[in-house]
Amino acid sequence: MNKAIDPAVLAVAQEGSAHPHSMDAYWMPFTANRQFKKAPRLLAKAKDMHFWTPEGRQILDGIAGLWCVNAGHARPKIVKAIADQAAELDYAPPFNMAHPKAFELAERLVQLTPAGLNKVFFTNSGSESVDTALKMAIAYHRARGEGTRTRLIGRERGYHGVNFGGISVGGIVGNRKLFGTGLGGVDHLRHTHDWRATPTRAACPSTALNSPTISSAWWRCTTPRPSPR
Repeated sequence: MNKAIDPAVLAVAQEGSAHPHSMDAYWMPFTANRQFKKAPRLLAKAKDMHFWTPEGRQILDGIAGLWCVNAGHARPKIVKAIADQAAELDYAPPFNMAHPKAFELAERLVQLTPAGLNKVFFTNSGSESVDTALKMAIAYHRARGEGTRTRLIGRERGYHGVNFGGISVGGIVGNRKLFGTGLGGVDHLRHTHDWRATPTRAACPSTALNSPTISSAWWRCTTPRPSPR
């Protein structure tokens, strides 16, 4: 069932739809910008597990925002916590200073993780997390006197963010093809998430154990096919 939309939000969104030139300043990520701005798909608000368009159409949010609103949108408890914290202290610099709640959150996270994962380093995004982890791994071995251990291993078709480290170890070629060589010393292993990549003798008769072409047959059976998605 559609719900009422704030008239002010509706007016702003409709104005953006009617005047695509007013949208030029925002360069959208992973988006065909020209096509989008000719026919914008705008969202006006969200509640629980749904978005609403400026026209009042309800849309199921099947990816939790961008995988970061897993508890739902506009949850009153979360909204209040955000407002209370902003009123108390909106930001505390982490360089030689901190806020007590950062230590409290770190301790609670450690209690949820497996034994041995007992240190927390906060970052601002998944991309930043990946690049930070890569730097930590290299620095760790150097601190142990093994500075030659610099090889980084990623997965084919794996996604690890959009910073230079992430696109280098990531296995999505399209994400790095325009940006040069990226990080050096990176290798990629075969991906493991193709559910059709388990060969059987019935599916691939040429993979009989005594077949001289077993290697090439296995490759044909495990080569990724276009995803149904």
